[in-house]
Amino acid sequence: MQSPVKSGLILPEKYYLDHFNEFLAYTQTHCAALLLPAHHDFIQRFEQLAHNTQCMFVRVVNRKGLFIACSTLTYGEIEDCQRELAILTDCGVLRSVVTSDVSPFLDTLNKAQLIELLSSQQVTFKKSAAKAVLLTLARTLSAEAITQHTLCDDFKVKTFVDEWQYLLFLFFGNLNSALDKFSMRDLGVLKTRNKSKQQGPRFDGIEEAQSAFYFAQQKQRLGSLCPEGLTEFAQQQELQQTPVGITANEYAAHFWYELGCALLAIDCENAKTQALAFWRLSSHQKAQERLIRETYKFDKERAKLALEAILDVPKDDELSLFAFDFYQRKFNQAKLSVRTQRLREHSHKLYIDEVYKDRVELGVKRYYEGQNLCVDNAAHGGKQQSELQAESLDQTPAQLPANIFAYRTENRLFRALFGLTFWHELFNEAERATGSEFDRRPRLIKENCLYDELGAQVEARLALFTQCQSQPQPQPQNKHQINSVSSHAMAYLTQVASRYYGQPNGIFRWHPKMLEIIGVFLRHVNGQWVADHLRAMAKNYQGLKDGYPDLMVIENQQLRFEEVKAPGDQLRANQLVSIDALQNAGFNVGVCQVEWRYNPQQPYVVVDVETTGGCKPGHRITEIGAVKVIDSKVVDSWSSLINPERRVPHFITRLTGISNDMVEDAPLFCEVIDDLEAFMQDCIFVAHNVNFDYGFFKLEYGRLERAFSMPKLCTVREMRKYYPGSPSYSLGKLSKEYGLSLDNHHRALCDAQAAAELLIMVNEKKHTV
Repeated sequence: MQSPVKSGLILPEKYYLDHFNEFLAYTQTHCAALLLPAHHDFIQRFEQLAHNTQCMFVRVVNRKGLFIACSTLTYGEIEDCQRELAILTDCGVLRSVVTSDVSPFLDTLNKAQLIELLSSQQVTFKKSAAKAVLLTLARTLSAEAITQHTLCDDFKVKTFVDEWQYLLFLFFGNLNSALDKFSMRDLGVLKTRNKSKQQGPRFDGIEEAQSAFYFAQQKQRLGSLCPEGLTEFAQQQELQQTPVGITANEYAAHFWYELGCALLAIDCENAKTQALAFWRLSSHQKAQERLIRETYKFDKERAKLALEAILDVPKDDELSLFAFDFYQRKFNQAKLSVRTQRLREHSHKLYIDEVYKDRVELGVKRYYEGQNLCVDNAAHGGKQQSELQAESLDQTPAQLPANIFAYRTENRLFRALFGLTFWHELFNEAERATGSEFDRRPRLIKENCLYDELGAQVEARLALFTQCQSQPQPQPQNKHQINSVSSHAMAYLTQVASRYYGQPNGIFRWHPKMLEIIGVFLRHVNGQWVADHLRAMAKNYQGLKDGYPDLMVIENQQLRFEEVKAPGDQLRANQLVSIDALQNAGFNVGVCQVEWRYNPQQPYVVVDVETTGGCKPGHRITEIGAVKVIDSKVVDSWSSLINPERRVPHFITRLTGISNDMVEDAPLFCEVIDDLEAFMQDCIFVAHNVNFDYGFFKLEYGRLERAFSMPKLCTVREMRKYYPGSPSYSLGKLSKEYGLSLDNHHRALCDAQAAAELLIMVNEKKHTV
C-alpha cells in the first residue's frame, strides 16, 4: 500500500515490514541480553514465517489493543488475508475469544455490535440508549453466551501483547510509542538523531529493564481503573517492590504519586491511608509535598520532623523551597509565603494598556521599547515627526539614541546556551551510549548526571567564558560591573551551531536569531556569572531547566532579567528556584508586576456571532454583528448574515429567527473576511462569553488556512469584577437589570450593541477607579 504525503515522498508498498525488520535488528544487536525466553520465541516465530505471513504478522502487531476483527484486516499487497490470519492462528500468534476474555472484549465493541449481541439474547433495551447503558446490560449476560455468539467468530486475541510491549519499551523507553514513528521519519515529518551516535541498550541488565517495564505498565493501568477497582488494585503487595535502576525509580516515583492522588480522591479513610503509604515510597517532589500537607492535618509533630529532615539534607530545590516556606508559616508564624513576600518586596510596577491582556510579556517589552521614542523625541527637541522620520533613515541603529532593549528569552536563552556549550559532551563524548535514533534527550540529561560523569570536560568548556581574549582584565569591583566574556566563547558557540543546526536534541529549539540574542547576552555580562550558572545547570539540569524570567532587558548597557506577572499571577516554585540560582551566580533579576491601564483612545470591537449550534467543530456561523467603541462611544457597526454551508436546525431558527431561506443567498465567511478584518484592525476583541465567539472565528479562519489572533476581553468577566452582586450575568438578565436595549435578542447586531453598552459601563468604572 503506497502512502503519498504533501512532501511528495512515497513509502514502499511493504514499508511496515522493512520497519519491523529494522526494529528487530536493533533489538537483536543491542538488547539481546535484556530478553527473556518468551521474547526470543516471539522473534523466532516471526522469522520462521513465509513472506506473506510476515506481512500479516506485522499488520496484526501494529493494530492497537488485545483484540482484532479479522474482517477489517484486508490489504491489497497481501494475497488472501484471511488465509494468512488462519496461519497465524494455527501457529499460536492468535487465538479465539474465551470466557476469561469477555470483560475486556465487551469494552472493545461499538454500539452497533452491542445491539446485535443484546438482540440475540432477547434482552429488553432501547436502541437509542447510550452506549454505556448497553454495555452495562451486556455485562449481565453469561460469558458462555457471549463467546458462543457469532460476533466472536470474527474476533481473535493476540497472544503476544506483553512480549511486544516489552520490545517496544526497550526500543523507545516508553509505552506510548509505536512503529509509525519509522514512517514519520522516512516521510521527513519526524527528525531523528544520527544513527551512528549513542545507539545502545538503555538498561545495564535485564533486572533493570524488567523493573522499569513493570512500573511503566502499572502507571499506564491507572487510567482505566474505577474507584472500586483502584482500592483492590492498591492492595497488591508487589506494587511496593523496590525499583531497580534510574529509569525504574523515575517510573515508580511517578506511579506511586499518581496512585496516591487517585486514592485520596476516593472518600474513604482506608483509601487515604493507602495514599499516604504510597507517597512515603515515592521520591517525587509533589508526593513528598502532599504527604507533609496531609500529615500536618492529623500529626503536626511528625510533619515538623519531616520538614526538618528535608531542610537538613536538601536534595531537591523545589522541595526545599516548599519545606522552608511551609515550616515558616506553620511553625514560625510567618504571615506570607516566600513567593508572595518576594513578589511584594522585590518587584516594581508598570502600567500597561489592556490591549496586551493576553500578551503581557509583549506589552512590557513594547513599553520599554517605547521609552526609546521618548528619548529620541527629547534629543531632537521640537522637530516635526516627518523630520524625525527622515533623519532616522540616515542613521544606523548604533547612532540612534536608544537606551533600552528588551528580548523575550524565558527558558530559551539558557537552554540554548547550555545545549550549545556542552553539545560534544552530551552527544559525542558520552561514556555509554543508550537508546535509539528516536531518543531526543541524551542519556546524561535524562539521568541528570552530566557533571558527575564528565566534570573535567564541563570545567574545560566553562573556561571559555572566563578566559580573556588578550591580556588579563581586572576583577569587577561589584557584582553588577561588566567584565566582557571572551570572544572565544562566542566563536565556539557559533561553530557548534553552524555544524549541528537543526538537529533534534531534546534541550532547545533552533531559531534563526538564537545566536544573535546569545551574543547580545554575552556582551553585557561577566563571564564568571555565566560559568557559575552553567555549572549549576550541569550539576542539576532537571532542577534548572525551566522557570527562567520572561525578559532580558538592557538599559544603559546594564543587563537585567525580569519575570513579568499580570494581576493575580504568582511566582511558581520553579521560577523562584531559577531566579535564586541566577542571583546566586551574580545576575540582576527582578519581578515586574503589571497593572492594566485604561486607554480611552484604544478601539474595541464588540462582536456577537449566531451559529447553527453550540458545539464548535460541527457547527458554523450564521450571522456576525460587530460594534466599534472608542472613548466610551459607539463609532461604527458592521453586520452580515453568513451562509453556513449546512442546514440551520429548527430549534436554532426558533431561538434566533434565522432560517435556511435567510442564509441561502448570504455571503460565505471567506467572502466577508477581508472587509471584517479591516473593520476590526487594531481593536481589542470583546464579546459576552468571549471564548465562544472567538473560538468560532478561529475555526472559520482555520478552514481558510489563515491565522487569527487578537487581544480579547470578556464582558461577563468584566461585569463580575466591576459590578458584582448580580443574580445572573447572562446578557438578557444584565440588560434588564441595567435598562439596556435588547429588542431583538439572539440577533447578532442587537446582542453586540447590548454588550457594547456593558463595555462602556465597565470602562467608565475603570476610569473612575
